[in-house]
Amino acid sequence: MPCVPDRLTSLDATFLNFERPTAPLHVAGLYIFEGTPELEGRPGLAGIFKAIEERLAEVPRYRQRLAGVPLGLGHPLWIEDPDFDLSYHLRRAALPSPGGRKELLEYVARLHARPLDRTRPLWEVYVIEGLADGRMALYSKVHHAMVDGISGIDLVTILFDFEAKGRTPRRKGRRLPEAPPSRAELLAGTALDFAGDIVSTVRKTVTDPRALLVNAAGAVAMRTLAQLFRPAPEGPLNVPVGAHRRIELAAISLDRAKAIKDRWSGTVNDVVLTAVAEAVHHFLKQRGAARPGLVYRVMVPVSVRDPSQRMTLGNRVTAIFADLPVGPMTPRQRFLSVHREMAGLKESHQALAADRLIAITSWAPATLHVLAGRLSLSGQRFINLVVSNVPGVQAPLYVGGARLLEAYPLLPLAGNLALVICVSSYNGSLYWGLIGDRDGLPDLEKLREGLELGFDRLERAAGIRRSRKAARGRASSA
Repeated sequence: MPCVPDRLTSLDATFLNFERPTAPLHVAGLYIFEGTPELEGRPGLAGIFKAIEERLAEVPRYRQRLAGVPLGLGHPLWIEDPDFDLSYHLRRAALPSPGGRKELLEYVARLHARPLDRTRPLWEVYVIEGLADGRMALYSKVHHAMVDGISGIDLVTILFDFEAKGRTPRRKGRRLPEAPPSRAELLAGTALDFAGDIVSTVRKTVTDPRALLVNAAGAVAMRTLAQLFRPAPEGPLNVPVGAHRRIELAAISLDRAKAIKDRWSGTVNDVVLTAVAEAVHHFLKQRGAARPGLVYRVMVPVSVRDPSQRMTLGNRVTAIFADLPVGPMTPRQRFLSVHREMAGLKESHQALAADRLIAITSWAPATLHVLAGRLSLSGQRFINLVVSNVPGVQAPLYVGGARLLEAYPLLPLAGNLALVICVSSYNGSLYWGLIGDRDGLPDLEKLREGLELGFDRLERAAGIRRSRKAARGRASSA
């Protein structure tokens, strides 16, 4: 039988099933460069076009589109797009004068709100020119069904080099199917994959040491998961998501977070979540909605990708659900509360338990996954917001000789989750992307202000003095 292409996992397919025209589910990145990259002897768009064209073999998924299984009896598959047109996916744009951050993010917010065309490979890259100081930006978006936002497998990253004149060695891409499979081959392949999933999940549940940890602490883990069904507080961050987006950005030195965590014996993630809690408190205070003892439930995506899966596409992600204190309190009290919460979640093995439950749901027929996707998330009451923290490369990167200055992650909105905060570290800084519903959160800048003020408050409370020359980091809004 001819080779049948890869099938989406149940988790991959979930991001297709839950997508709405006004709530596209793609992950994105905004990259700002010092100067204009020059690749293959060509500057700007022409060079990037040529370089991506030559390196597509490293990520064959980017030449593939979705194909449905007859009668909806299985999840969609990836097949080679015979009409693949790179010029459709790689686009050029120029900002209006003066080309500042406001103009850039107004444009990116509009791009981020547009869904990808499911009849084509699910990605787009925009080369954005006209920025002040001769800088250039790349905005790249990929459907969540292809990547999990944590693995870092973005088409733009195959262009990155560690030296200004360096070239990353190309990896040989696997051979793609020469022709789409027939209906019979699709059905047969789906049946084999379904049986294999059951065997694999059972084997892993019994033999995986991490799964044994979940089984050994099962009572604690299941109690933790059961807590998710407690309603989260109602508030201004949980409003129906519309068709338009608003974006805020901030850049904060990673050393600031490390100094705070060292002073109070925590982790960088503790500092990140405490800063988020400070930002939410500031926002609620401005809205007149802050009150003592208020706790917001936050979903924090966690990668369960093992080292052998590091450079693979698809979703290998689960989540933990943390209760963050957003009422009035001192910065130290807030940090210690977050630290205890995260330590308790680690002890409860909540992430591993959730991963096992996700694996078990893969046994359900694809038709049930589609029906579940049709149930709107607009009425969910279990989560207040999403916070994603992804460690990155702590060294300068280059594309065609142009140094990458800033790298901001951007995630999607869905249901009534009108705010997502994502942070990624790069070359000694934490780059924050705050994505909000344009109509529901017209004052999104208050959250960015609260984030910056939160770091100031944490440093003062920890007795950390910062020199005037210490970089506070850029902040922008749109």
